[in-house]
Amino acid sequence: MKSFFLRLAIAMYYACQGFFIPYLPIIFKNQDFSYWQIGALLSTGAVVGIISQSLWGYLCDRFQTVKKLLLLQLVTTVLLSLFIFHFHTFGTLLVYLTVFYVFYRPLPTLLDTLTVNAIKDNPARYGHYRMFGSLGFLLAALFSGYLMNWLGLDKGPYLITALIGLTLLCTIPVQDAQYVGKAPRFKDLSELIKKPAILQFLLAATFLGATHVANDNFISVHLQALGGSLKDTGILWTVGVTTEVMSFVVLGRLRLRGKSLYFLRLVSLLYGLRWLLMAFLTDIKLLLLVQVLHGICFSLFITMVQQFLAVTIPDQLRATGQGLMYMTVFGLGGVMAALGGGLLMERFGSTNFYLSCFLCAIVSFFVFNRLAKKDIF
Repeated sequence: MKSFFLRLAIAMYYACQGFFIPYLPIIFKNQDFSYWQIGALLSTGAVVGIISQSLWGYLCDRFQTVKKLLLLQLVTTVLLSLFIFHFHTFGTLLVYLTVFYVFYRPLPTLLDTLTVNAIKDNPARYGHYRMFGSLGFLLAALFSGYLMNWLGLDKGPYLITALIGLTLLCTIPVQDAQYVGKAPRFKDLSELIKKPAILQFLLAATFLGATHVANDNFISVHLQALGGSLKDTGILWTVGVTTEVMSFVVLGRLRLRGKSLYFLRLVSLLYGLRWLLMAFLTDIKLLLLVQVLHGICFSLFITMVQQFLAVTIPDQLRATGQGLMYMTVFGLGGVMAALGGGLLMERFGSTNFYLSCFLCAIVSFFVFNRLAKKDIF
């Protein structure tokens, strides 16, 4: 039963993301922010994540509790979300989002830590749990478009607060992470990040994750520029996340152990193909078809990253390792995606934006390939 509530908490959190990711850029655009300002606002979470995610993870390992700190984050974000769209100037909104993301951004880090703890005897089951997140995202992306058309974008904060509140309620019955042995020292963390294989792996994952986040940030705006509607945006995300759910189901059944780097090389090439198609296609129906690659690429990417970490990160640094991954892949990578993506979209257009994503995917392929040849994993 406790694992059921963990799955439900994951679903509720990613349902909130299902509103945030597709529609936040549109809300900012409707408030007359420029592309670079949108990029700066979207990058706030990534910048904060660089500092906060590893810190929250280390605090969990240090105090040997994940659930208590997760509940603290959720209570705070529920309160802060009530006022998130009450600020309409760039400077004040930037400051408020910074405070909000200190607590909101590390939520997936701690949820994943609880998930990894629940499946530590069988890491291949990660996809089974993460599938519920994709399902929550899918339902939110599908129905939030219709809700926003009906209620108006100004009602967005109420939807965000409700979803975070549901995440909080679902987390209360969840079992806390079980720690074995002494709490880690800061020296243990420094020794971990000095390992060349870990650093190279995180570098490659960061470049690939940056392309994924960049597309998530700007695909809704790109679709609108091509003549798409809010309904088209909802359909586009629905197609992508539907394939994501299906891919997680398949991966959970296949249980591909010990092949992380092989599949990460493959997914790098698939991402590269996706960005090439996005660079040159202008037909909205074809763009919807390309979204099938979204689910395949992301589910394979995050599952194999988690499998790699499950084997290489010591048990007493479980939450710290998750924080380190989110700090680099979705923190540093998110900053690259939001700021770099915003500048590329504004100055050079969407074609060059997606060609830059293609180059990043190729860089990731070569780094993963180098690690695979050295038989690191």
